[in-house]
Amino acid sequence: MKKIIYTFLFACAGVLASCDFLDVVPEGQATQEDIFKTSKEARKYLNTLYTYAPNIAAYRYMPDFCAGDDVITATNGQTRYFPYKSMLYNEENASQTYYGLWDATTSSPSGRTNYDMYKGIRYCYIMIDNVDAVPGISSATADEFKGEAYFLIAYYHWVLLTHYGPVILVRGQLDMGLPEEQVYVARSPFDECVNFIAETYDRAAELLHEYPTRPDADLGRATSVAAKAMKARLMLYAASPLCNGNTEFYARFRNNDGTPLMSQTYNPEKWKWALDACQEAITLAENNGHKLYESPNSVAAETDAKRGEINYHDCFVEPLWNSAEYLWAMGDQTGIQQFQRYGGARLKLPYSTDGFCINIVPTFECVEMYYTHNGLPWDKDPETMSIDPYAYNAEKETANLHVYKEPRFYASIGYDRGEYAINGQKFTLKCRGGELQGSVLDASKEYQSCTGYILKKWIHEQSAFNYDSKTWTYRQYAYPYIRLAELYLSYAEADFEYNGSLSDVSLGYLNKVRSRSGLPDFEVSWAMAGGIPSGSELRKVLHQERSIELLMEGMRYHDLRRWKEAGEVMSKRPKAWNLDGKTAADFYKVTTMKESGVRTFESPKTYWMAIPLSEININYNLVQNPGY
Repeated sequence: MKKIIYTFLFACAGVLASCDFLDVVPEGQATQEDIFKTSKEARKYLNTLYTYAPNIAAYRYMPDFCAGDDVITATNGQTRYFPYKSMLYNEENASQTYYGLWDATTSSPSGRTNYDMYKGIRYCYIMIDNVDAVPGISSATADEFKGEAYFLIAYYHWVLLTHYGPVILVRGQLDMGLPEEQVYVARSPFDECVNFIAETYDRAAELLHEYPTRPDADLGRATSVAAKAMKARLMLYAASPLCNGNTEFYARFRNNDGTPLMSQTYNPEKWKWALDACQEAITLAENNGHKLYESPNSVAAETDAKRGEINYHDCFVEPLWNSAEYLWAMGDQTGIQQFQRYGGARLKLPYSTDGFCINIVPTFECVEMYYTHNGLPWDKDPETMSIDPYAYNAEKETANLHVYKEPRFYASIGYDRGEYAINGQKFTLKCRGGELQGSVLDASKEYQSCTGYILKKWIHEQSAFNYDSKTWTYRQYAYPYIRLAELYLSYAEADFEYNGSLSDVSLGYLNKVRSRSGLPDFEVSWAMAGGIPSGSELRKVLHQERSIELLMEGMRYHDLRRWKEAGEVMSKRPKAWNLDGKTAADFYKVTTMKESGVRTFESPKTYWMAIPLSEININYNLVQNPGY
């Protein structure tokens, strides 16, 4: 009997302007014989394999972007209805999971999303097992296709690992005639999962050694650089406190046969493995032309700070595809358009759902993370440590918190009386009660900031809405799965954790990230505060360095969990300015953000999602995650 393969169309799977990469197996049914009849059809099938990659830029569909403490959707009196709220309000459970990553969920609440990683993995193995037999295909092309399939197998296992912990490893196609005990298998121990994923990334990189980069027509497809970069992220995750000797959470986390699923012994060598993986990825990336993006628009900047602000902002929204810095990226525009429509500043009153709707907003806590213009935390900078950050600055007509900040803050955050650009115009934001970008003083209205801040990162000046024709002009750009700056910061973190200090190499990488954004070198900044800290204080600094650079990119959620800090950070009631305040005196009062739900991050439960009960009922060897 012919094997039947069910697939579906996925708009914008590849490069934004490429037709070739959008050519996938059509919706409906296709036989293996059809798919592997020609090289062209095999390529269509290969493109379909990418459609199982979760859209991490689409804030409605995955927890990555909005389940941390850096970005949140705005509601002022309504319970958040997006699925990631289950991670914020401890609503996730085995009977009602919002995310169909382990399997396609069918009986979940409104807003559920399905990506079904295991289906994607299974289809990747079909490619690997059949591509060599495609008539007329060259061995080089077959290896390329297999390399991409192995890359996606590793990535899809990685997605499962970071959301569920130890998973069932799929090492190849299953013969449907196998006995039940070989089909319904147990979860593999975490370290075994890590080793398998790492080896699979390495295999992908080897097969893709002729493809460290991609031409414009193939942007978004896997490369050897992407494989090594994602392996480095994997190794950093595996070395981190959540997964490295976590006796607090996982001492009794075992399979039914007694096999421990998490090692209870801290292994410092895991940091060395992460360090080496980062260096390997950095070297390969740099040798193939990757570098931190610097905008042509910054050349005429009068100061380093302004140059850095332009560089950082343009990094995300100016190039169609930031091939310089992005090591792997996605072209799907669903989330990109949402960023712009629901992140952009409102341009008209009275309140209306037409036009830009303030719904995706930076948190107050996000604003507090940014350094001063001297590249130091507020309370460590001699220039600001005696200044109340929340006090009103009459000269600047805003809070001190907004006055002394570093360039990445001004590139990323819209604030009351700050500069903003959208709809082809530049203007000053007015975010106090009743003002154009402020609360409309009606809690039933959804589209207004719940923190007093407005998204600026991801917003391009030319993104526009025509109120007469009700039409949009969206800026098109790719969204990074991983970029070079992350590898530099990961290297420094792993170096410190393994060696207890920062090497010259680490300082060099930190300074590359800082310099691009117009900040003083790490050593120069900390010389102002008495020198580079050590021990746990330096760890906090490195976490802050990383968080600032990657804020509002879907990384904070994962970092808080791997650092084992989410239980403390995410259980706090978020702060906000007094949104009803119509005057500066009333507005600039720190209060708690209005929420309908009760924010609860339960440890260890919420660190990983629940495996669907339907799966556990089928597979008697499958154990549930702790806390459910």
